[in-house]
Amino acid sequence: MLNYHDGQDVRLGDLIQWGDSATGTVVVMITEQAAVVGYVADDWAYLQRGCMIHVPAAGLFHYNAEGLQHDANLGLIARADPV
Repeated sequence: MLNYHDGQDVRLGDLIQWGDSATGTVVVMITEQAAVVGYVADDWAYLQRGCMIHVPAAGLFHYNAEGLQHDANLGLIARADPV
Protein backbone atom coordinates (compact mmCIF):
# COMPACT_ATOMS: atom_id res chain seq x y z
CA MET A 1 0.00 0.00 0.00
CA LEU A 2 1.18 3.50 -0.80
CA ASN A 3 0.91 6.25 1.80
CA TYR A 4 1.65 9.94 1.86
CA HIS A 5 4.08 11.36 4.42
CA ASP A 6 1.16 11.96 6.83
CA GLY A 7 0.01 8.32 6.59
CA GLN A 8 -3.04 8.76 4.36
CA ASP A 9 -3.32 6.21 1.58
CA VAL A 10 -2.63 7.20 -2.02
CA ARG A 11 -5.55 6.75 -4.43
CA LEU A 12 -5.92 7.07 -8.17
CA GLY A 13 -7.04 10.57 -9.12
CA ASP A 14 -5.90 12.25 -5.90
CA LEU A 15 -5.18 15.97 -6.24
CA ILE A 16 -1.84 16.61 -4.55
CA GLN A 17 0.26 19.56 -3.41
CA TRP A 18 3.81 19.31 -4.73
CA GLY A 19 6.28 21.69 -3.14
CA ASP A 20 5.26 25.22 -2.20
CA SER A 21 2.88 26.08 -5.00
CA ALA A 22 2.51 23.31 -7.59
CA THR A 23 -0.35 20.86 -7.73
CA GLY A 24 -0.69 17.55 -9.51
CA THR A 25 -2.71 14.39 -9.88
CA VAL A 26 -2.05 10.71 -9.20
CA VAL A 27 -2.57 9.37 -12.73
CA VAL A 28 -1.40 5.74 -12.49
CA MET A 29 -1.36 3.18 -9.70
CA ILE A 30 1.22 0.71 -10.98
CA THR A 31 0.64 -2.36 -8.79
CA GLU A 32 -3.13 -2.13 -9.32
CA GLN A 33 -2.64 -1.53 -13.07
CA ALA A 34 -5.14 1.34 -12.91
CA ALA A 35 -4.96 4.71 -14.65
CA VAL A 36 -7.03 7.83 -15.16
CA VAL A 37 -8.36 8.61 -18.63
CA GLY A 38 -5.51 9.58 -20.94
CA TYR A 39 -2.93 7.26 -19.36
CA VAL A 40 -2.23 3.55 -19.89
CA ALA A 41 -1.28 1.67 -16.74
CA ASP A 42 0.60 -1.02 -18.67
CA ASP A 43 3.04 1.62 -19.96
CA TRP A 44 4.48 1.79 -16.44
CA ALA A 45 4.29 -1.91 -15.46
CA TYR A 46 8.07 -2.30 -15.83
CA LEU A 47 8.44 -0.13 -12.69
CA GLN A 48 6.53 -2.85 -10.76
CA ARG A 49 5.44 -0.66 -7.81
CA GLY A 50 4.40 2.81 -6.88
CA CYS A 51 2.46 5.44 -8.74
CA MET A 52 2.86 8.07 -11.42
CA ILE A 53 2.07 11.67 -10.54
CA HIS A 54 1.56 14.36 -13.16
CA VAL A 55 2.48 17.89 -12.11
CA PRO A 56 1.69 20.24 -15.02
CA ALA A 57 4.41 22.68 -13.95
CA ALA A 58 7.11 20.00 -13.87
CA GLY A 59 6.08 16.79 -15.68
CA LEU A 60 5.42 13.17 -14.84
CA PHE A 61 7.08 11.56 -11.82
CA HIS A 62 7.36 8.02 -10.47
CA TYR A 63 7.07 7.61 -6.72
CA ASN A 64 7.62 4.34 -4.89
CA ALA A 65 6.37 3.65 -1.34
CA GLU A 66 9.56 4.83 0.33
CA GLY A 67 9.73 8.03 -1.69
CA LEU A 68 6.14 8.95 -0.86
CA GLN A 69 6.52 8.32 2.85
CA HIS A 70 9.65 10.45 3.08
CA ASP A 71 8.58 13.37 0.89
CA ALA A 72 7.07 15.94 3.27
CA ASN A 73 6.68 18.33 0.31
CA LEU A 74 4.02 16.15 -1.32
CA GLY A 75 0.60 15.84 0.24
CA LEU A 76 -3.06 15.18 -0.40
CA ILE A 77 -5.28 18.16 -1.20
CA ALA A 78 -8.45 16.32 -2.26
CA ARG A 79 -9.73 12.93 -3.33
CA ALA A 80 -11.03 12.38 -6.84
CA ASP A 81 -14.78 12.32 -7.18
CA PRO A 82 -16.05 8.74 -6.85
CA VAL A 83 -17.21 7.26 -10.12
